[in-house]
Amino acid sequence: MGTADMVPGVSGGTVALIAGIYDRLIAAIATLYPAPLLHLLRPHDPESRAAFVEAWREMDLTFLLVLGTGMISAVVVLSQLIPIALEDHRALTGSFFVGLIAASVVLIGRDVPWTRVRAALATAAAALVVAVATVTVSLAEPSPLFVFVAGAIAISAMVLPGLSGALLLLILGQYEYLLGKLDEFLSAIVGIATGDAPETIVDPAVVVVAFCSGAVIGLLTIGRLVDRALERDRATTIAVLVGLMAGGLYPPGRMAGNAMSGSAVEVVAAVVVAIVGAILVTAFDAVTNDLDYV
Repeated sequence: MGTADMVPGVSGGTVALIAGIYDRLIAAIATLYPAPLLHLLRPHDPESRAAFVEAWREMDLTFLLVLGTGMISAVVVLSQLIPIALEDHRALTGSFFVGLIAASVVLIGRDVPWTRVRAALATAAAALVVAVATVTVSLAEPSPLFVFVAGAIAISAMVLPGLSGALLLLILGQYEYLLGKLDEFLSAIVGIATGDAPETIVDPAVVVVAFCSGAVIGLLTIGRLVDRALERDRATTIAVLVGLMAGGLYPPGRMAGNAMSGSAVEVVAAVVVAIVGAILVTAFDAVTNDLDYV
């Protein structure tokens, strides 16, 4: 799931469906609440300890911690690889993302029972994404508050089959910025361990903490709202998600276009890479053809 959410166009929620843990994940998220932590203030009280253990089991925290550790491990590894691809092969990487997203739009959208209302909502969602992406592209150094909000929005992808957290960050213009800060944070940890000044970790740590704090709040709020929307009208909710993904073609498309020199060879290479991305998602869908998003 961590690997999927690091790549725009592939959803961690889809991986959870494939692994058969989606329902358990949603149920665990729905039961999360901070009150049981107060029992930790009275570790000497047998009743408080028993209440905490019971709450731990009810919220399925062992499951969430193991899953979260796996996701974080994938994020750490890919945070070292993706920036290299973006720096050395920016046009091709953007084209690859376009292929991933375009195939996702087609494959998920084909199963939606489209109506005029759903089509209008999807179109509005796509337009909103383009507008947001146009505005946020200029936020090279966003405030910690904006990063906090981005974290809250991105984590909602965990409960949205088809929508990637990386795509949401790409739309918000924070994908590369946050990858860079995460890389700085990890490098600073290694540097401090080998004798560097502790001050080097402060700046990236502020960004990482702001994002993670937003993710926690988002998990407790936005995640539940999305879950309710899926329960009330799944088809319309998925239609809106398809619109969001369609609008999400704009940021990587802009990325690829701005990085190209315009040579015929480069254009052909970009098209081929986009097709490869689309084929990968289509093959992924074929292997998991028993999944029903709608």
